[in-house]
Amino acid sequence: MINNIVIVGRLTKDPKIYEKEGNKLATMCVAITRNYRDKDQNTICDYLYCKAVGKIANNIELYLNKGSLVGITGQMQSRKYEKEGQMHYVSELFIETIKFMSPRNKDEVSEFHETSPIDQVCNSIKDKSLQDNEIYEIV
Repeated sequence: MINNIVIVGRLTKDPKIYEKEGNKLATMCVAITRNYRDKDQNTICDYLYCKAVGKIANNIELYLNKGSLVGITGQMQSRKYEKEGQMHYVSELFIETIKFMSPRNKDEVSEFHETSPIDQVCNSIKDKSLQDNEIYEIV
């Protein structure tokens, strides 16, 4: 069976970090915009709950916040739990890799840039910082 999910979206709020015995768990909700609109031309979004552990969770804690644009690959997992006598079922995306696609800090200038020749021409014409095109990958 194949269970591979690839999404690009924005965090709906700051990630939550949990720590137990030195191991971190990061949880977050990512909004993914669909490629079409409803009959009133409103944007339609799907919301996926995501979780990560270890090094990825550490980097999520350090670099992501509400509104951050991310690219995620991972696997869907489902689980159930009981709360107040009622069973709840949850589907979550377990993160295997994540790309930080928006700058870590709008005021920060990084020494790492990924640009194409077209980007270089556009940037020289507009005198625009390459910071907006940065992609950070954590594997």
